[in-house]
Amino acid sequence: MSGAAPEWARTAEEALAASGWRVYGPAERELGVAHEAVRSPVSPTLVLFTLYVHRRLCGIVAAGPAQGDEQLLLDAAAEQAARIAGRHADRAWRGTVSLPFQYATNGTAWRFRNALDGEHLDGTSASDSPQGGARSRRIFAPHQPATVERWMREAERMPTAPTFRARLRKLPTTRLDHKRLRSAQYRSIKSLEKSLARDDQRALIQMATGAGKTYTVVQSSYRLLRHAGARRVLFLVDRNNLGRQAYNEYRDFVPLGARTPLHEQMPLRLFSKGAVADSDKIVISTIQRLWCKLTGIPVPAEDDETFEAERADRLAGPVASVGYCSDLPPDFFDVIVVDECHRSIYGRWRPVLEYFDAHVVGLTATPIQQTFAFFDNNLVSQYTYEQAVADSVNVDYDIYKIGTRITQQGSVIPALSTEVHPDGAIQQVNSVIAKIHKLTRAEQWQTVEEDDPYAGTEVNHRVRSKDQIRLVVETFRDKLFTEIFPPTVDQETGEVQSREIIPKTLIFAQNDRHADAIVEAVRSAFRAGDGFCRKITSQASRPDKALSDFRNKRDLRIAVTVDMIATGTDIPALECLVFMRDIQTWSYFEQMKGRGARTIKDADLAKVTADAVHKDRFVIVDAVGVTEHPKTDARPLVRDDAQPVPSLERLLRACGEGELRHPDDIATLAGRLSRLGRRLDEQGRAAIEEHLEPDRTYEELVRSLVRAAATEQPAVVRAESPAPDEPDEFAEITDAVDLLAASEELRAALLKAAQDSWLLIDHLSQDQLLEARGLLDEEEARRVVDDWQTYMAEHADEMLPLRIAFQERRLPREVLRELRELIGKIRATRREWTEARLWKAYVDLEIARGAARRNAGLVEFLSIMRYELGLDGKEFRPYRSTVESRLEAWLARQETSGVAFDDRQRAWLRQVVNVVAANATLTVASLDEGRRAAVGGYGDFVDAFKGSRWQPGELVDELDRELGA
Repeated sequence: MSGAAPEWARTAEEALAASGWRVYGPAERELGVAHEAVRSPVSPTLVLFTLYVHRRLCGIVAAGPAQGDEQLLLDAAAEQAARIAGRHADRAWRGTVSLPFQYATNGTAWRFRNALDGEHLDGTSASDSPQGGARSRRIFAPHQPATVERWMREAERMPTAPTFRARLRKLPTTRLDHKRLRSAQYRSIKSLEKSLARDDQRALIQMATGAGKTYTVVQSSYRLLRHAGARRVLFLVDRNNLGRQAYNEYRDFVPLGARTPLHEQMPLRLFSKGAVADSDKIVISTIQRLWCKLTGIPVPAEDDETFEAERADRLAGPVASVGYCSDLPPDFFDVIVVDECHRSIYGRWRPVLEYFDAHVVGLTATPIQQTFAFFDNNLVSQYTYEQAVADSVNVDYDIYKIGTRITQQGSVIPALSTEVHPDGAIQQVNSVIAKIHKLTRAEQWQTVEEDDPYAGTEVNHRVRSKDQIRLVVETFRDKLFTEIFPPTVDQETGEVQSREIIPKTLIFAQNDRHADAIVEAVRSAFRAGDGFCRKITSQASRPDKALSDFRNKRDLRIAVTVDMIATGTDIPALECLVFMRDIQTWSYFEQMKGRGARTIKDADLAKVTADAVHKDRFVIVDAVGVTEHPKTDARPLVRDDAQPVPSLERLLRACGEGELRHPDDIATLAGRLSRLGRRLDEQGRAAIEEHLEPDRTYEELVRSLVRAAATEQPAVVRAESPAPDEPDEFAEITDAVDLLAASEELRAALLKAAQDSWLLIDHLSQDQLLEARGLLDEEEARRVVDDWQTYMAEHADEMLPLRIAFQERRLPREVLRELRELIGKIRATRREWTEARLWKAYVDLEIARGAARRNAGLVEFLSIMRYELGLDGKEFRPYRSTVESRLEAWLARQETSGVAFDDRQRAWLRQVVNVVAANATLTVASLDEGRRAAVGGYGDFVDAFKGSRWQPGELVDELDRELGA
């Protein structure tokens, strides 16, 4: 194009050329060129490019000025596409039917509409097409000619469903593997497919941790590839270990009716570096490595475990900008799945997603406000943690509180310590404590000149108390098998069962240095070696191997982490989470909590914890009050989930270079300076404030940054100044960083204060245990019981058959049939009212006194119903007690009629009580189960009562009638 042509026209031509189109004027055309874009200036504000594939007219590009409206340009493209096809039917791909591939650009943005999305190849409207025909969409750049050529072949092969979007509306309702899908997974897939059929560009799936989000998308990916003709699916994560986890799920999936796993049918690729093959159908990658590929930055080695956690953010800067990549064009993927999408799609990495012309599906257990906004509030499926527990997909949890004086109140590092000499003389001397440099980890000793008080909030920020860590760990050890995992009572026998093997336990530390201290304290408290407890963080040695060992090996019982295992990682055998760091954010706490919620088969649990019979709960040990305070439904100020977060040095340097414009980075800077402020002494604070405006404090500087980060503004703040008469919508951010940007002295003072930051090690203060107890959620329990009692009153007619069956002492099987029918009616409308949840509420309110809070089932529900119907008086009566009383009454009647039982027979009657107490009924088969089988089962029962008044079969029926239901 001539150099005199408008900039917007040259930019459009350059984009077409970069995508692989041969661009020239009509008189410049050459024979043998497969993919042509022929330029035709129409007016000073409109240039057309007609697209040819193998000399067949198939598309058009309308380019206009930068200030031009894209939709108007697209309308012009559609008008010209119809006109050109009508005039050049002999050369047009569809004859007189309009050219289907229509583009519009104003030189900065591109818009695209494929008319075939809403019509058949012959131009007739599809009956299931959206109202108004095909929907246009924003794209990063024009599609590659090879892509357009492939679309043409697909349309000719399937004329009534010519595009991927058209085929999404025709996905078969059958061929979905119901047997291997939970109901929530099935609903998610069907809801997602309905959203895709509506041509929604983005869709969000919220599914509780442990409910099978990844497996759901594996099934969906297969359906999109096999039945909708998707070319390629991308599964994005932001951590290597999550990528490997997803790779294993895809690799092991065997589609319904197939004999071979998915990866043998459709090439599967875990991208680490190199090129993505054109034949790859499913690509799994971290978003950071994909960005490297898009920008031409060398992708790190496959075994580089620190790239995503440490270096990627520094390389990307505030926003990970991308440019056109011919090896990975925008049309490379049809569907992108973003795992843990509450973390990886905002701010810095968002341009990676917006580069691709693909449907984006988000997966998360904990959506926050920004999640909903990114996905256009298109929440296609929701499955909460409470629903997952009700469906036995996840396990519920208990809370155990450990509170110490230093944790809650802080302490004082004394200036003077008492020293006792060998001769008994007592002398007051200056205290000497250690301090550790936070950056270099250098250790020094210093004399304490005056008493140094510190608050509980400063623990592990400014001061580390050795005795606080010791006391928490030792309390955990001492209470582990008495109160945290107390002995349980076998439901059948009443036998007390205790545990001795430390449950798989994950401890959350404040930072890497805190994790090191906890590891040492755990090994010391449990008198164990290095293989018993390990730190698993991104900075630890071979973290992925350590994680695998923790998941699968028996010896490694306790792991200490900061963030690496906080989200996404599956360790089903985990039974205990210990919080030794506080969390202010609801979503992050829920993700951390979810590590313990996974279910596991009993046999698999026994492989790593031999004396664990069944995982029906996990325990949160709260050593910092994390479960007690309200949490925000937003991200913390320091918004980078990776560790370490962007350094203060980098953020201050970005200020000086005028590049700190993203609200996330401003929020992170505010968080960094806020934490620094808590560590500053008066001298350090004064050294900084002398560079501020008169009467302005350090706190005011931080608050201005916090306000700026919280404002609702576009993702990136423009660098240029607004026009004189234009209001500056970014003024608050500009003002907040202006002083930092202008004052090199202020930036230097802040950096010096941070680099001179030392962590004081208080080895002098002795901590004191204030509380160690399980926390009962009485408020929740009261709500559940009140709701249940209201339900019973409102549905008294539905309760009547059960009441009559109880009162008339009908056969146990009839009572249980009525009970199960009632449960079915309840669960149809109130799925959260499981037997286990109701029972736990009655125990927590001490209505069911002394009963275990877990393992509730039909018998416990039966006890609740007897209590609420007033059949056992005003007191709640455990069902075992009822059965035992019935046996005593029956034995008294037998004695009155002259029937006596010997010791062997009475032993079997006690076994009968165990059976009825656990099942509410007695059958011959039940006498051949469990421990009864070990002592001879029903055969021994027959032998024991041989020659007595009762025939064995008649006695079973008699005891069932007298003791059961």
